[in-house]
Amino acid sequence: MSARAVSTRLLWTHLKPTGKKHRKHDKILWLIGAGKIFYGLILLAVGIGAFNLIGKNLSAELWHLIQGWNVDLHNRYIQMLFRKVSTVDGQKLYFLTFVTFAYASVFFVEGIGIILDKYWAKWLVVVVTGSFIPGELYHLVRQFGWFDFVLVFINAASVAYLIWRIKTHEHPHKFTITKSR
Repeated sequence: MSARAVSTRLLWTHLKPTGKKHRKHDKILWLIGAGKIFYGLILLAVGIGAFNLIGKNLSAELWHLIQGWNVDLHNRYIQMLFRKVSTVDGQKLYFLTFVTFAYASVFFVEGIGIILDKYWAKWLVVVVTGSFIPGELYHLVRQFGWFDFVLVFINAASVAYLIWRIKTHEHPHKFTITKSR
């Protein structure tokens, strides 16, 4: 080995990463990650259902579904659903299926990254979830619902907790210099 290679190798031996040693896993992080994975599973199921509808007559499929559930066909919500379904064509369904699968994959990446306590995953959740909060608040102000309120509150609390956690606990690239022997 050349003298330069040895000196370069020795130069870095006194730098040791400071990080998580044997820290207890944060239960709130685990809960946030589990919630993200749960959302991902829901979107995956919706995406598979939408994928199975590609190439089929959506109105006929909805008709069979409603008959199986014995729902009143004159219900205004059912009529509204039939009007919405009649505007969806194959191209829109392909696009919706693709977006649903893509968004599910983002939820899976966020959830697994948070459970594994990865620094980048915390920032990903802060950016992605935080970017939707203003739109959710606007929708909540225009049409209040307790379920929507709880979801917005959980998302805002998750983002606030992750920002606090990053600011107080995380130092991703901090190194300490130790004496070499």
